[in-house]
Amino acid sequence: MDAISSSPVRFRSPGPALSSLDLDKRRPIAALRLLFAVQLVVFAIVVWKIAITTPYLDMLTWQHDALIALRTNTVSGWWAHLLHPHNEHRLALVRLMTLFDLTLGGGNQLIFIVVTLFAVLMMAWGLWRVMADNARRQDRALALIVPMLVLSSTAALDVGLPINCVYPLSLAFLVGALVLFSGAIVAPASATRLFIGAIICASLAPYGNMTGLAVWPVLLWLGLRGRLAPALLLCVLLIGGAESLLYLWNNMPGSHASASGLSAGHAASSLARIVAYAGIFLGLPFSRIPALAVPSMVLGLGLAGVTIALLLRDCVTRAPSTRASLVSTGLLLTGIGVACMAALGRANEEEALIAPARYALYVLLLYAGLVMRFLLWLRRHPLSGRMTDLRIGLGFASLLVLFQGVSGFAGFRAADTLRKSVQSWHPGQHDECYLKTIFPDLGYADRVRRDVDAYLLER
Repeated sequence: MDAISSSPVRFRSPGPALSSLDLDKRRPIAALRLLFAVQLVVFAIVVWKIAITTPYLDMLTWQHDALIALRTNTVSGWWAHLLHPHNEHRLALVRLMTLFDLTLGGGNQLIFIVVTLFAVLMMAWGLWRVMADNARRQDRALALIVPMLVLSSTAALDVGLPINCVYPLSLAFLVGALVLFSGAIVAPASATRLFIGAIICASLAPYGNMTGLAVWPVLLWLGLRGRLAPALLLCVLLIGGAESLLYLWNNMPGSHASASGLSAGHAASSLARIVAYAGIFLGLPFSRIPALAVPSMVLGLGLAGVTIALLLRDCVTRAPSTRASLVSTGLLLTGIGVACMAALGRANEEEALIAPARYALYVLLLYAGLVMRFLLWLRRHPLSGRMTDLRIGLGFASLLVLFQGVSGFAGFRAADTLRKSVQSWHPGQHDECYLKTIFPDLGYADRVRRDVDAYLLER
């Protein structure tokens, strides 16, 4: 023992090798951080360049309804204004922002852009924070890929165009509910506080967009997966069921054909359309390119198959749940659930199978869930050492930045064309070219624009 203790140099020999390895890791880690910074800067530039601050289409309806509520100014009137359906959605959050925009913001739409930007940034930060908890330095750097997916040019499209704000608003509360709920499952000491926060976020999610209702079955799945207390599971079931029933009350579209009137051929055609649209939806944003429509649909259906396989594997293996694994599961369930909702809603339509680019944020979160799963797997099974993991991360992050630049440039051109059309219209112009960009009823658009201008001058 004396001989061993008298020669400590023997135990220091691995030191230089470890230091050299750490130095080798610093470069890819620094490169990952730099790529994240570039992604963030390009995201901000895209938001700035595509921002449109002139109301059009549904935004005119929001302003019209807000002016009626301001003139009525009664408790029942405000309640009806906030919760009255817009199509099949109840846009209470959007209606509140419209009121703030008219009364405090001068009707310039900047409130929409600022609030939506904050919502997207909070989603990105929340997902990175979950992945970075108790993680090593290189794993925290690799986790930057997750917010890079969220802070993409397709998300910038939803931020810069206030008419698309409904999707980030709903998803911000949905992601918040997932993060808090998973925390309540794995952190018993703070379970009550986190559970209450999750329920509040989940309750607000549908009031950005109807797809927010998907949060309730997702939370139930996570609760069962994480062996949440039966009393809390019952609470989620009752609150979610009650809100869903109230939300859908007098709000479901009527059926145009009875079940008995549907032929087998029509049913098969509808089923094929549902599957195809789900693939197109999950193939966003690539499915927006006509030449890539079919490959993107195949890609989307492949992603759906991988996602379903992962979810079924969870049910079979019953592996211990972590906060990050639960959140990733929630993102996977949300992506699949919303794709099914969108596909079912278009089962009997005769229009072309085209998924709007504004839906891509849902698919980005599905991608984020898959990437989170892969990163968590890498932590348990490094590929030939941590350097290989970092190199893979660098390659993927570089592709994201490249895609950001290409898609951002395309977004500039599309937004510039739309902006010129919207800004060139003035009340009294009834040219057919404005029917798609301003409003199908230009007479209605005339009245709303004049009413808004008169209200802003009176203030």
